[in-house]
Amino acid sequence: METAQFEANFADAVVRSFRDDAIRTAVLIDDQFPTYLQMHGANLKDDFKEFRRAANLYSFFHQRGLICDIENWRNPEDADLELIDKARKSDLVVLDYQLGAGGPKTALEILRHLAVSAHFNLVVLYTNDPLTKVALAAAAAMRGVAPPDPKLVPTAEVLGEAAAILDREEFREVDSAGLVAYLTRGETPWKADIQTAMAEAGMHLRSLRPLTSHIARRWIQQVSEGYTPAEGPILELRCDLGVAGTMWIHCGSCFVAVVDKLKAGAEQDEGNYVWNRVGAALRAWRPNFYRLVLSEIQNALELEAVADHEAWLDDNLCLGLGLYLLESDDAAAGKMEAVAVAGSAQSLIDRFVDLIRRRLATHLKITETATHMLSARLSTALSAPGPGESSRHVRARQLAHVAADTACDWQEKVLPAVNAFMMSDEFRGGHITTGSVLQSDGAHYWLCVSPACDLEPRETGPVLMQVIRLSPRPSTDKYSTGEHIVIATEKGPAVLTALNALNRQPSLKVILLPNGAGVVRDGKAPPMLTGWFAYTMAPSAFGPTVVGAAPPTAAAEAVIEAPAEAGEPAPAAHSEGGTAFTVVAQLRGTFATRFLLAAGQHLSRVGVDFIDL
Repeated sequence: METAQFEANFADAVVRSFRDDAIRTAVLIDDQFPTYLQMHGANLKDDFKEFRRAANLYSFFHQRGLICDIENWRNPEDADLELIDKARKSDLVVLDYQLGAGGPKTALEILRHLAVSAHFNLVVLYTNDPLTKVALAAAAAMRGVAPPDPKLVPTAEVLGEAAAILDREEFREVDSAGLVAYLTRGETPWKADIQTAMAEAGMHLRSLRPLTSHIARRWIQQVSEGYTPAEGPILELRCDLGVAGTMWIHCGSCFVAVVDKLKAGAEQDEGNYVWNRVGAALRAWRPNFYRLVLSEIQNALELEAVADHEAWLDDNLCLGLGLYLLESDDAAAGKMEAVAVAGSAQSLIDRFVDLIRRRLATHLKITETATHMLSARLSTALSAPGPGESSRHVRARQLAHVAADTACDWQEKVLPAVNAFMMSDEFRGGHITTGSVLQSDGAHYWLCVSPACDLEPRETGPVLMQVIRLSPRPSTDKYSTGEHIVIATEKGPAVLTALNALNRQPSLKVILLPNGAGVVRDGKAPPMLTGWFAYTMAPSAFGPTVVGAAPPTAAAEAVIEAPAEAGEPAPAAHSEGGTAFTVVAQLRGTFATRFLLAAGQHLSRVGVDFIDL
């Protein structure tokens, strides 16, 4: 297939998936649009100058079979979260940039809330204002602004000394391309010009960074008409503001098409005009193959009757699930500890989610889209590989929409990222299990390789857990040897060695968990638990079963801390509180089982659930 034809077909698939198949509800938000209740007013023309526009848009969406609502926010004091929550639940939001007396502030706040929400939204930012200025303000608001570093805040004295420089046109007027580079990549293209101007004025260059940062923040204030974007997490931002007819912004969970309002008296149908501009922006966006597949999955999931699937709600199955959740009469009487209840609930959720996963994995439309687009991509001509790359790398770039001239660190960046995705996931359970990855003292990593059935939090008392010591190391070009795991961390993927390269054996340790395998969660903090590294155990420390063990304190006193192995730093332990562990990741099932076997457990010890009476 010719590359141009493939690109056209791919763009069609993007518009279909993100617009035609995805949009089922819409909300119009404009201070000049009457709500349904206000449409019965006696003076619509005087009270709402754009009621005709509202009627045209509503009629268009109604004809397409979409549920459409209309809201306005005429006074800033009317602002509350209810409208924003309503917008989150809408697949398409047509949002006026200037909302009443509040100016752009309300619209910018809505965009930020949509960007950080869990529900993906398409937004048409509809405006009569200059498009580039509106787009820059929206991009800054959605991205968020980090609190200024005190070291980068110029003093009043420095600002006074630099007043003449800052008043120059190139620093006073917003540089759109420069501000886009700052918002998307953290670059400051004007820094060199500031440095030259400071040198000419005889200013000391210690103020270079503060003044460079000051200009960026001042430009953001200018385009936002004084509105200060919320300080919070900085979201990744992508945008293209080069062509007025296809301006788009993608940030977090929100895609925005910046559209100029159709002029009064125009013959073009308003609804079709807005709909087509959304399509044009999506074509210009060019999300990659993987995002398209995820969009297809999202569309299919929206139509799945998850809560009313007859095969999942059979009475016999539901009765049996009750036996699964309640393994004893004590459990049925409510005598389960909170951590045990959480563990049972999480196990049930895992099984339901797995059922949904299997249904989506064989969904006809998802499979057709992914197969067709992948086959079409592979049928296009291959360009010449760059230095050190092969045809495989060229195709990987094409599928990811990464340009041939963009530098890629395949070994240190790409391989760790994809292996972390394949091997591990975020830890979400109420108790640790086979494959849980722990961290102590912020530097030492441990992989739980005790069978899952030994860690079920359905009984109280101390638990012995076997772990593999993990050693951080640089990335390798050979992960298929099975010696390493990769987990995602806040600082990026972490590559950890689990098996000795020479003898393929793990470094095994034993940890005593005095309060069982349950984790403690404090708000948004990572899950924690405490234990002691065991070297030898006094015979009296535990009875014949975990349930009959001595109290945690007595058991802990019977533990002798393990000395450090040669060449390995000893993990810090505290005589009173033991070692604090943070649960940082969870290996996926097959990888967890693989290291369980490497630790010497046999297949009959793999954690599976059978239900008895």
